[in-house]
Amino acid sequence: MDPEFPEVSYVGRGAAAGPMLMGAMGPMGIAVGIAIDEGIGKDIKSALSGSLVQNQATVVESIAANYPDATRFALRKVEFKVDSNNDDLAYATTTLTLYPSSTTKCFKSESSPLDELKASDIGWKIINNSFAKEVACKAL
Repeated sequence: MDPEFPEVSYVGRGAAAGPMLMGAMGPMGIAVGIAIDEGIGKDIKSALSGSLVQNQATVVESIAANYPDATRFALRKVEFKVDSNNDDLAYATTTLTLYPSSTTKCFKSESSPLDELKASDIGWKIINNSFAKEVACKAL
């Protein structure tokens, strides 16, 4: 696993609430909505980086089992998104690159409680479990 920490982001209802907040706050409403999502993303990234040491070996073993020809890999991006059915849940889409083939793979996780994603290592658990659910990568 390459040592560079992946880009981590969160896309929730904050940006969508921006236009409604604009009605009450003026142009600052949109900025407030976006800032809410960015703050949640920072909390999730902090939880992931704080629990990387405990979870890195499991992630490496999972990739090695699923992609035995890969000599190494790099986690590029982990994007958490609000569950469309429940604002208290979020799922992750993980993008990684396998080497030596330089193949990009994307995976989608099950949804998990947003509060736990911001405060525990559950993010690594859902990322690791998602490696069995490959999805088409969107334009990178």
